[in-house]
Amino acid sequence: MKLQRRPRVHFEALLLVVLLVALNADAFMASTKSIGWGQYYQSVSPRQSILRPLQAVAKSGGKMIVTEEMYTQTVLSKDVKRPVLVFFSAPWCGPCRLTNPVVKEVMKQYAGEIDVVEVCTDDLAEVAEQAGIVSIPTIQFYYGGQNLETIVGCVAKSVLANAVDKVLEDIEQLQPKSP
Repeated sequence: MKLQRRPRVHFEALLLVVLLVALNADAFMASTKSIGWGQYYQSVSPRQSILRPLQAVAKSGGKMIVTEEMYTQTVLSKDVKRPVLVFFSAPWCGPCRLTNPVVKEVMKQYAGEIDVVEVCTDDLAEVAEQAGIVSIPTIQFYYGGQNLETIVGCVAKSVLANAVDKVLEDIEQLQPKSP
């Protein structure tokens, strides 16, 4: 009598499915997209409609934008109360890695005055294209759904801080003065 072999279950695939159920599928997919585990995510995608994105923290210290809808709500909404610094980058980009600590320092310096978000141009190429991004790193400032300022390339902390000051002054001038 010949013994039949059981089908072999890949431990990694099983673990991934368990994690997808336990965690948020949208945020998990964003973190696994670059390592090619998307096919396992697709098998559980019907649950994604009931799961909400996690508040992922980017390397720059800001909130990581993982979907187009999240970008629209966080950056382009007219209901945003503070200006939003949007840092467009990619994990493979050397100048982006050099800019991360600069953005983090400026975020700490202007805490409560600006919001900081990061967009990975590899994951959200459509968002980057709509924003007019042609080179990374790029930093854009938005308020009321409008792009107020764009900085392309690596920048020093003083340059970025001056840009934040200029944006805050411009917004202050746009605000109606109360009697």
